[in-house]
Amino acid sequence: MKQLLILTLFAAALAACKKNETMTLPIPGNKIIGKWTISSVTVIPRDSTGKAINSGTVYPEPSYYYFQFNTNNTWAENLSPDPNSGISEAGSYVLHADTSFTLINVNLPSSLVECKIASLTDKSFVFIHQKATLFNGVTPGYLEYRFDLIK
Repeated sequence: MKQLLILTLFAAALAACKKNETMTLPIPGNKIIGKWTISSVTVIPRDSTGKAINSGTVYPEPSYYYFQFNTNNTWAENLSPDPNSGISEAGSYVLHADTSFTLINVNLPSSLVECKIASLTDKSFVFIHQKATLFNGVTPGYLEYRFDLIK
């Protein structure tokens, strides 16, 4: 009887451990994993139909700006020469095949950022996301952000 009780308690403890354990499996072929230096960000204004208003403005970025995508589906963005400065963002991401992904910011979990992968190689990664805006405070449109990253 004692052995049965001990065996039952052991099984219950083991089952309780498994309930608390969350395991994220890496997506096979996830090519965005790694540290990507942000070489430039292009901002293109678009009207409400999505048509480009102009060719946009390219902003070259300092060499210490980067995105880090990890195998456990977390990400971080650093925008400071001192990584401990607090000028950064972080959270988790969901990869949708190899055409798009969603960034979830740990500080704004209800504001998902949907990103489209424009191109991706071993050394180059370009992704785009759009944000709704009002031009001159009145005219609806979008700002398209194109991130050019390199390894």
